[in-house]
Amino acid sequence: MSKSYRPLLRSGVLCLLLIAWLGVPGRSQKQETPVSRTQSSSSRRSAPHTERAPKLVLVITVDQFRYDFLERFGRLFGRQGFRRLMTGGAVFTNANYDYVPTYTAPGHAAIFTGAGPAQNGIVGNQWFDRDAGKVRFIVSDLSSRMVTDDGVTGEPGVASPRVLIGDTIGDQLRLSNNFQSKVIAISLKDRAAVLPGGHRPNGAFWFDNERGAFVSSDYYFRELPPWVKRFNSNQGPARYFGAKWVRALKPEAYRIAQAENMPVQKSRLGAKFPYAITGGDEKPGAKFYAAFEMSPFASEYLADFAKAAIQAESLGSDEFPDLLSVSFSSPDLLGHFYGPDSQEIEDTYVRLDGVIAGLLNYIDRVVGLANTIVAVSGDHGVMPVPEYLLSLGFDAGRIDARSITGAVSGALKQRFGDEKWLLAFVNDQVYLDRKLIAERKLNVSDVERAAGEAALTVPGIVDFFTRTQIVDGRMPASNIARRVANGFSRARSGDVWIVNKPFTFVAEGNLPTTHGSPYNYDTHVPVILFGAGVRPGRYHVECAPTDIAPTLAVLLGIEPPPARVGRVLPAVGSH
Repeated sequence: MSKSYRPLLRSGVLCLLLIAWLGVPGRSQKQETPVSRTQSSSSRRSAPHTERAPKLVLVITVDQFRYDFLERFGRLFGRQGFRRLMTGGAVFTNANYDYVPTYTAPGHAAIFTGAGPAQNGIVGNQWFDRDAGKVRFIVSDLSSRMVTDDGVTGEPGVASPRVLIGDTIGDQLRLSNNFQSKVIAISLKDRAAVLPGGHRPNGAFWFDNERGAFVSSDYYFRELPPWVKRFNSNQGPARYFGAKWVRALKPEAYRIAQAENMPVQKSRLGAKFPYAITGGDEKPGAKFYAAFEMSPFASEYLADFAKAAIQAESLGSDEFPDLLSVSFSSPDLLGHFYGPDSQEIEDTYVRLDGVIAGLLNYIDRVVGLANTIVAVSGDHGVMPVPEYLLSLGFDAGRIDARSITGAVSGALKQRFGDEKWLLAFVNDQVYLDRKLIAERKLNVSDVERAAGEAALTVPGIVDFFTRTQIVDGRMPASNIARRVANGFSRARSGDVWIVNKPFTFVAEGNLPTTHGSPYNYDTHVPVILFGAGVRPGRYHVECAPTDIAPTLAVLLGIEPPPARVGRVLPAVGSH
């Protein structure tokens, strides 16, 4: 070796020894500077799950969003909406709700609590209140009144989250930093704003189709925030009165949908394109507002409200992450009448794609998508319209709820005496008069089984499960039995759970189609995660929307909701 290199070698060895010595625990001459909340995770070895602390969490829930809509309509989407989330995020192709009934309120509660009805108590959109002796809407609160632009008004019974057991990911976020984070939840439906908002949000707002404005509940405050009043005053839905809903795409794009609607596929909008959004009113009124809610224009209106919330509440503007929940209700309100195979639904999702693109672009400008975590899911799916299935040769149909209640009541009277044994039939569940059963000193399991056997005599009913069977843990090893058990609440569920065969539903009204079953068309929904700390890709693992809340908790570095049953999704980690 040349002598000229030896001094360099000696100095290099000394440098290495010095570095090693300084790296020994307890040898550092300078305390490490704490990493700020906005610093890159490349310098935060203890938190490899995200590149930086997010400033905003955006949770988008689409009401009546079947997973196959992503695949069916994917080639029709633009680059900035669903496609941006799918290509830049993690798409879970096999996410199913693992409970029944698959309705709006349980779905929204599951996404934000990470739990099902058995844990969070949200057993349906409505339930039979045994104490009151009547059917009630699940979020109806007799101690709450509506808050409008004029303040507290109307009768008690307006929505609040008091019925929700446990808390939500938004509640946990606020608890984590002494309520420095903000949580705002908005939707057209009250339950789709109240349940995502949790117990202590900064506000939950929904659309009142009597007034044509966003409202809230005095559970949260006695006056609407000024920005909500301003939005109601300046950007009301009246500007859409008389708007024409025409197909957004060329005719050949609708070859994947029904060629034309059947007579049953119609609503207050009409039976076929083009639709004039008036509701039959001569000027904006309650009929117009009800029709407006079903149109794609209502999703535009809701997105504008979301942008107003971001600006007015300064969401995503400081070191404390905020959460915004936006639930698009129009696809469900429309889908019940036209069904998942209609051109109306195809056009609705194509237009919704553009609405979501606009919302994401807005967030990118004011907050930065690099500072945002986005989660997308649906609260449930939907069954095809029975008449459409029948026209294609499938076995399908509706089951009149009165045929079930009639068979059950008749059988119980014949066997146990001429009494009113049946109190209610809600969410495909029979509610029996337990006090009467006790007074007559009957074996409750005998009465339950007699009711179930009577229901089986109705065409289309293929199985039943009893309260005694569920509580005792004597359920068979099947997907349907597990989903029934996961949807069962001792305090709020019924005594006999009826199961209909696939491609049928129990019709408690006159809607052309609905949801609520344990079958794939109702349980299979998208789950998409997008943002820092999420590994993009398509994941085919079995999972559920209840996994969203615990996964967001990991990304935020906070505790998950206490009653959660969901697991952390496998897409979390540094890129």
